[in-house]
Amino acid sequence: MVYSKDESCESDVRAALAFSSDVRPLSRAHGPQADILLVVADVVDEELIDFLNEMADAAVNPTQRVVLVTRMIPARHLLRAFEAGVVSVLPRRDLTDTTVARVVRASSQQAAVLPEQLCRHLVDEVRLLMGTFQCQGLAPGGLTPREVEVLRLLAAGEDTAEIARRMNYAERTIKKVIHDLMARLNLRNRTHAVSYAMRMGAF
Repeated sequence: MVYSKDESCESDVRAALAFSSDVRPLSRAHGPQADILLVVADVVDEELIDFLNEMADAAVNPTQRVVLVTRMIPARHLLRAFEAGVVSVLPRRDLTDTTVARVVRASSQQAAVLPEQLCRHLVDEVRLLMGTFQCQGLAPGGLTPREVEVLRLLAAGEDTAEIARRMNYAERTIKKVIHDLMARLNLRNRTHAVSYAMRMGAF
């Protein structure tokens, strides 16, 4: 799905994508089902972040990702944009028939396309976050040691009763640990939580 406040810009992007046989733009009505939400905006601001979060909440496609085409993304909004589902950022000046299709295609195949400047900024942000986690005794991904152990046992196929027995906790405590970490990290279910922990290198 393509979205822009500027209708002429949206039409131009749709026309550009029409030349790619493997990319099929959907109407806004079908946005929740789309694999890629392509958003074109001059500047990333609070209103746009709110829109991205609304689209993420409305999505019925669990693999939906956002490609953002913009002239400027302030540093204070960068991590929030990624939290809202953005995986690729294309500078507006680089928007051509070829580049937009390439970025959409790459993003749909689990890749990320980012300008070098943003990559460096993200590296600095991750370094800062990791230092904060270590100071607070947290594992990668912001997980506590207890959460990591619970997720490790879930990954091994254990149920909450067995995890409680092994860790010497009440089963309701284990369920609360799982519920709290999923709510804090916006994870959909236990499988998503285990996948997140593994992806973050927690175990």
